[in-house]
Amino acid sequence: MPLLLGLSIAICALLFLRESNSRPNDEGLIKNFDDRKLAYERLRDLFLADGKVLLVADWGVKMRGSVLSVKPPAAELSLARYEQYLALLKEIGGKVVSRSEAGLPEACIYVWADGFAGETRHEAVCWLNQPPPGQVARLDEIEERSASVRGTRTTVYRHVEGNWYLQRD
Repeated sequence: MPLLLGLSIAICALLFLRESNSRPNDEGLIKNFDDRKLAYERLRDLFLADGKVLLVADWGVKMRGSVLSVKPPAAELSLARYEQYLALLKEIGGKVVSRSEAGLPEACIYVWADGFAGETRHEAVCWLNQPPPGQVARLDEIEERSASVRGTRTTVYRHVEGNWYLQRD
């Protein structure tokens, strides 16, 4: 009897954990963006002003030309500035803000991830300087595209407003 109870609890916990990390839908992402738009814009402005910063997360900061992420204070980013980033990420429910190595004027705020290593899937709210390729009417179109291009990582974007887009890979 105790074994059956333990097994039942383990299955329920596993189902809860799996459900709690389920992929957000477009409407939920857009509502979060609308409700916290000022915080998204402040985070974008802060990030764009720090042109040498490629990534900020609670585990550290990655700077252009560096291979590793480090915890501030670092020469290019003060502890106070880092704490501003973390407070804004927390306010919007974000995990990471980053840009490509090319250093384009862009900011992607990752709000969800699931998987491991090369199989990790992401959801982000991005501010992009120019319209991206791969725009779709709804983010779940990625499954349809991925099915036709097996083995290739696919990224799709859904326009929200202005230069803001939802991103899914």
